[in-house]
Formats: sequence, C-alpha cells, structure tokens
Amino acid sequence: MIAEFKVSNFFSIRSEQRLSFIASRDNFMEEEYIRPVGDSVRLLKIGLIYGSNASGKSNVLKALAYFRRLMVYTPSDKNEQMKWVPFLLDDVSRSGHCRMSMTFYLEGKRYILSVEFDNTRIYEEQLDVYLTNRPTSLYRRTYNRDTDSSEVIFSAKTKLSQKSQTIIEGNTINNCTVLAAFGKSNVELSLLNSVYDFFSLAFADELTPEKSLSDYTKELLVKDTDGKLKKFLLYMLRASDFNIDNLKLSRASDERELYFEHSANGKNFELPERYESRGTIRFLGMAAILQKLLFNSRFVMIDELESSMHYELLSYFIRVFLANSENTSQLLFTTHDINLLNEDFIRRDAVWFTDKSSDAETHLERLSEMGLHKTMSPYNAYRQGKLVSLPFLGSQYLDLNELAK
Repeated sequence: MIAEFKVSNFFSIRSEQRLSFIASRDNFMEEEYIRPVGDSVRLLKIGLIYGSNASGKSNVLKALAYFRRLMVYTPSDKNEQMKWVPFLLDDVSRSGHCRMSMTFYLEGKRYILSVEFDNTRIYEEQLDVYLTNRPTSLYRRTYNRDTDSSEVIFSAKTKLSQKSQTIIEGNTINNCTVLAAFGKSNVELSLLNSVYDFFSLAFADELTPEKSLSDYTKELLVKDTDGKLKKFLLYMLRASDFNIDNLKLSRASDERELYFEHSANGKNFELPERYESRGTIRFLGMAAILQKLLFNSRFVMIDELESSMHYELLSYFIRVFLANSENTSQLLFTTHDINLLNEDFIRRDAVWFTDKSSDAETHLERLSEMGLHKTMSPYNAYRQGKLVSLPFLGSQYLDLNELAK
C-alpha cells in the first residue's frame, strides 16, 4: 500500500508537493477506510482530489503513473528520451531535474524509493527498506559524469550474488531505473522481487475519461473461465437498476462484441453494445475495475471518476468499495462533483485540493489540514471559496459587436 508520494518539477508542479494516504487520528468510519500496516501506521484505502480546470489535479495522477512507468519500463537504448515535461514557466525549472519519491508498505515492511532525473538520464536512485527501526539501503545508484554511466551499489540485504549484481548494473543504462533493469535481468529471488511485482502487477496505469472501458471489459470476460466476473458484473448492473438481465460476449469476424439482454413486455431482447448508453458501458467497465479492487490487491487511479455516470452511481461505486474491500487495495481519483463533499461517508483526511498560485504553480492541500472547523460543511466552504480559489467568470452578457470586429 502507498503511504506517501512526493514530486517536484513535473508539468504544472514546480515545488515539492506531497500526497499522503496516512490517516489522521480521526476514528470516523475507521473500519471502512483504514488498513493498519507496519510501524503502527494506518493507511487510507481511498483518496479524492478536487480542483478547478487546469489546476493540476490530473497532473498528480500523471506523476504517479510516470513514477510507475520508470520502475517497469526498459528503454530500447540509452539515447531514448524519457518523455518528461518540467515546469516550463521559469528558466530554472526548465533546465532543472525532476525528483520523485514514494513510501509504501509490502508484507509489513516499509520501503522508500526515490529517483532524480531529466529528459536524458537518471542521476540518482535509491531504495531503502525498514527491517528494523532504522533504514537499510537495498541499492544506491549515482551518475558518474566522467564515464557518463551509472554506478550501482547493492547491499548484502538484497541477497543478490555478485554475478547478479553485475548483470543488473550492466542493464542499468542512463535512462533506465535499477528496478526496471532488475525486471529485465534473469537473476535469483531477492527482496527486489516483491517491489518490482508491486509496480508491474498491482499498480495500474491511470484511467482517463477518454479511455474506452469496453475493450478492457471484453478482455477480462474472455479470461473469465469460471464465470465469477460475469456474475459480479450482472449483480452490479442489477443493483444499479440498469434493467439488464444478462451479458453475452460474441465474436463477429475478428472483433468481439458485447450483447445486453433486456426484459420488456414479458419478453427478452438482446441489444449490441453500440446501442447502449455511454453511461452503461462506463459503469460496466467501472464494475470490472471494482471487482479487481475487491478480490485482488491493486492501486487504481481514475481521472474524473464521475465521467458519464449519474451522481448516485458515483456514490454507490465508492460506498461499495469502502464497505467490502478487505485487502490492501487503494483507490485514488479526481472529480468535479462537489456533492461528495456534502456526504456523511467522506473522511476529511481522504480529500485533497489542487490550486494554482499567481505563478501558475500547482499546490496540493489536504482538507483535514486546512483549518476548517469540524462544524463547517466542506461543501459550503468550497462553494464560498474558503478552501481553494474558484474560477473567476466574466459577465454572461457579451458585446457581440465589439467581439465581431
């Protein structure tokens, strides 16, 4: 589970910003929200980010997705660009480095993974683990300017042979992380395996509103040999009053298509997915994601969770996850729907806001740390502009003659 993520100089994020899943002392809905991990730390299962358009909330998710990609992607060669965009609105940041670090827990152990890079190379990378009260370095990577190469020092705690260390270091080219190089290398089991598996298997890429969930759902249904996913999807569709009695996956030529069975006037009718609403297809895909969250340990990020969904479906999705998740899954999402701020099942330490300074720099703030009195409604405070700056809108009346010149 992720405890904390820090990032600086990434898109609209200039100075270091922190996103934390470490719960406050508040015991509100503790059983639904919180999972205890090592060191008596309590981690939240959910996080939601609000912010005006262009305030940078999506960039927080992009930063997390980029960090994951760094840890699993192996470039084709050392000259491949790292596709990173710095904060472009000052000269220092334009020519500076990006820094990212993550604190996370696996099997009761606390890890801290940090990296510093620009568009051409990684300058520093370090992975620490807390086997006791003090950190132990599993590896430390630095950049040697004289040789234009990376130097990696492994500790004995990794339990990697000298031969394996040499293989991994050889695969650690300038634009490739040590962890990604490890994933490419044929070496023995070590403490690095669980870390790599977390980023490659449990850490999902961010889901944007533009991404179609239809293909994702069909791919999962093809693999659903025991029918458990289909059973879950039908339950969610029926519970959400979609008037859908059955699902069928059919192959037409080289493509697969979903058919939805509806009942009307005492008869059953099959409709292909192209005749279903975007909201139906979106919710079906979200239900497939929810099934993964509930029955596996996953970290999932969704940009604009409410996209194409009625508010009641949005609320239901969140409540089902909170009430039924018993593993180490976590859900992070952005949303514009401020109705959630008026709900009695939302913890304040799970809510974050992005806001932009006068220099167009994104700042990330936690609701529970903003000094809002416990009797004050977050919904009303947000509407009154007491939490973040709301968009300043001009007059609704336009001088069309002037604008037409």
